Amino acid sequence: MNREELRARVAEALTESQGPVMPATLAGRFGVTELEAVRALPDEMRAFAPASSFNDIWAGLATWPSATVIVQHMGCVFEIRSALVPGKHGHGYFNLFGDAPLGGHLKLDELDCMCFLSMPFMGKESHSVQFFHSGGEVMFSIYVGREHHRIIPAARDSFLALKEKFGKA
Repeated sequence: MNREELRARVAEALTESQGPVMPATLAGRFGVTELEAVRALPDEMRAFAPASSFNDIWAGLATWPSATVIVQHMGCVFEIRSALVPGKHGHGYFNLFGDAPLGGHLKLDELDCMCFLSMPFMGKESHSVQFFHSGGEVMFSIYVGREHHRIIPAARDSFLALKEKFGKA
């Protein structure tokens, strides 16, 4: 299926869906990578940034009062709600240390691009940054944080500013 055909089928899937639509759902349905599925979304829903922008984008994300980090692996979905720490490069990783619940080591050698994704979830406004591996799959996602089931305005504003500064259709 060519790109325009995929875009048409993804647009149709978005309008007919009764439940949440995620990049992995679209990828599985159409037999493409998650990156191909996201590239097929309407332009107003997504903007891409190259891997070379990672440091600047992460620095912006680390200013959010709260975020939800999602990692999907082999059918499991891990959600960590936390402020993000600034992190630093060392020993081949981007290392996350600090007093936040989220810590770890990100291997970014295969980071291809990031996508600023604005896509409703369960009928609610939702914004995230998706980090794509060179194989076209999502490595992890960072969603704008919520308080009392509502998007945190300062985090949304920062997301939109980062999207404007670094994102390209």
